[in-house]
This record gives sequence, C-alpha cells and structure tokens, in this order.
Amino acid sequence: MSTHPMSTQQSTGTGPRVRAPSGRCPPAGRLMGLPAPLPAQVRAARAHLTPLHATGVDAVMWEARRHPMPDRAAISAVIAASEAARSGTGVQPEPLQVAAALVLLGAVRLEMDQTEARLLDTAQAAAMGWEQIAAVLDMGVAEAEERFRSLKPRLDEPVAHVAAPFPGAAPHRGPTRGHAPNWDGSARTQVWDEWDEQAGEGRSVPEARTWR
Repeated sequence: MSTHPMSTQQSTGTGPRVRAPSGRCPPAGRLMGLPAPLPAQVRAARAHLTPLHATGVDAVMWEARRHPMPDRAAISAVIAASEAARSGTGVQPEPLQVAAALVLLGAVRLEMDQTEARLLDTAQAAAMGWEQIAAVLDMGVAEAEERFRSLKPRLDEPVAHVAAPFPGAAPHRGPTRGHAPNWDGSARTQVWDEWDEQAGEGRSVPEARTWR
C-alpha cells in the first residue's frame, strides 16, 4: 500500500496550509513552504532576469556593476509581463523566465522565514511571553511556539545575499552570454542560459542547477 507523499513529508516556511489526505488540516505550525534554493541558483536567476526586466536605476546598476534588481521586483516583472500578454499587450514570458522567478520566490520565502524566526527570538529577548506574542499574531500559544520551532532551522539555510556594489569594480561591457562576471568582479559563474542549454544537450548539469 503506497503512502501519499503529503502524509509523510514535512516542510518549513510561511506558505499556506494544505490539507492532509484524510481531509484534516496539518497540526499547528506544520506549513507547506518552499525548499531553500542553492545560492548559486539564486545568483543565476538574478543574472537571467535583471537584464530582461530591470529599468531605471536598476538597469544602470546592472550595466555598471552587475548589481541585480531586487528579487521581489524581478518576480513582479515576470508576473506583469504575463498579465500584459494575456490582455493582448505583450509577449508571454518564456518558461525559463518563470522558472527563474520561482527560484527567486524560494529565496524571498527563505529570507522572510529567517526574518520571522529572528523577530520571534527578539520578542522573547525583550521579555515578551508566548501569550503576548500569540495575541499580537492572532494565533494560539501552542501554534505560535510550534511556528517558532518550525522556522528556527531555516536560520541555518544558506542565503544568497546581495551586497552593495563594489566601489572599485570596473564597469562590465561584455555580453552576458556564457560566463558572466559577478557584480564585484570576482570569480565568474555560469549563467542561467548556459545551464539550460547543457540540460537540453543531455550533458551533466552543475550542482547549482539541481533542486534540494
């Protein structure tokens, strides 16, 4: 007798609750989240979407310093492009753009989960009891405590932080195809397009292309 994967898999995050196969909601604190993408995946997704969707200052910063646009702005840009295409005023984003946006969604979710865990820890350090914390969050005490326990392990997940542009970095004027230098001129990494091509040709794909 096979077991439904949803009945045995437990994930963390702040995503919406899902119903167990029996029709009952999972216990408090057990939320359906997103797996944390590898930092290399996140950097590749940013490098793919920024030159396609960045405007204004974001476009200038990418051209001059390879500094990516904010993750949420990139996700919103892909969604807006799709909505425009469905209304007949644009072109539907390619699946590769949507895939990159989904990777960034995982990164944003991880950042928010880590922020929530740190804030809950801060609340306790400020002498707030779980009764007070739960009241502010409009949830039960046991649910608030379980939520903190579920989120705390997320603090150990690696995050692809975006630092401020390096003042001494020379502007990059080469193409973004193939190998693209990082915004600070450090070691170069494969860009999203190249990994997709390798996968299509049946070649082995770097670890950064895999899901965890």
